[in-house]
Amino acid sequence: MDSNVSSQPTPTDILATQPNLPPIIEVSTPKKKWKLILIIIIFLIFVGAGGYLLTKNVATTPTSTPTPTTTPILDVPKTSASAITLPPPSMDGINTHTELYGTGADPNIITLGPKVGGHPGWEPYQYKPGMGFEAYKGGSPVLAPFDMVLVGFRDTSTQIVSGGTSAHSDDVKLFFESASLDWPGAYLTVYHLLTSPLLTGHTQRASNDLMAPPAQGFQIFWDGTYTLPPQGNAASYGALIGYKVKRGELIGFAGTVPSPKGPHSFADFYFDVPDTSVNPNIQNGDRYLHLVQPGTFFYWKSYSPDATFPSGVLAYPFETDGYQLPTEQRNVNFKYTPKEIK
Repeated sequence: MDSNVSSQPTPTDILATQPNLPPIIEVSTPKKKWKLILIIIIFLIFVGAGGYLLTKNVATTPTSTPTPTTTPILDVPKTSASAITLPPPSMDGINTHTELYGTGADPNIITLGPKVGGHPGWEPYQYKPGMGFEAYKGGSPVLAPFDMVLVGFRDTSTQIVSGGTSAHSDDVKLFFESASLDWPGAYLTVYHLLTSPLLTGHTQRASNDLMAPPAQGFQIFWDGTYTLPPQGNAASYGALIGYKVKRGELIGFAGTVPSPKGPHSFADFYFDVPDTSVNPNIQNGDRYLHLVQPGTFFYWKSYSPDATFPSGVLAYPFETDGYQLPTEQRNVNFKYTPKEIK
């Protein structure tokens, strides 16, 4: 090297003369320079790959989709002798008409399964045993939820006087025993009916003595059960005791009761289901029968002759989704004949 040519300052010399600068990386050879470049490239590859995976994960995370509004069935005890505790294989068409649900049963007397049910915000009265199904109009046909046999009736229809104004309240009651293999030993009571084709002699709105109403056969209440021979003028009702109706068949016509907002048309249902436990409310009769909350204990589906009903699913008690009974059965004067007793 020519001794007259001054040497170039090194990075170290520059750093020594400028102490306030941050330290720098000394790359004194091509090998070190390429090593640094390689490290930077690898770092950028890792950063890019990580960002891609993160973006891909976020993009492919499934978004929640709305599910159909259904009434949940919760805590149905497996101790029940007849409860179908599992949901049906498909919820298609199940619990689709919850707008029909009226006031639920008093939760304080429900001793099996969910205690709360019915229309939200409609408070039940004390000792109300069942849930109302809102009728489309007074006299709407009422259908059988499952196969069952008429075992008794009671008519507590009466006149209600308020402020000097008299109004009639329909309250024909029918008591049924289940004939369904899904619900052996269960009982159904339907009340606030106008009339029924199973009461062949009952065609008018009568007002009765609530202390001694016309009644016959098996009687079911929230605190007991018992059987009565014909009471009062019960024989004139022509009750078809022992008559079997199948799911979806006509059992009565919705009655009307007065209310502050005008006439209210509906039908009330309460179910007693057998269980291995004792019902502490029962004072007389079968102490292993328990009241349940119909809207949340059972699954419900619209009836039609072609509909498939999974095990345990009940039929809505009104004509829904386009189904209608034969024309003659939509007339409140329609009656079954005694020879059809099975």
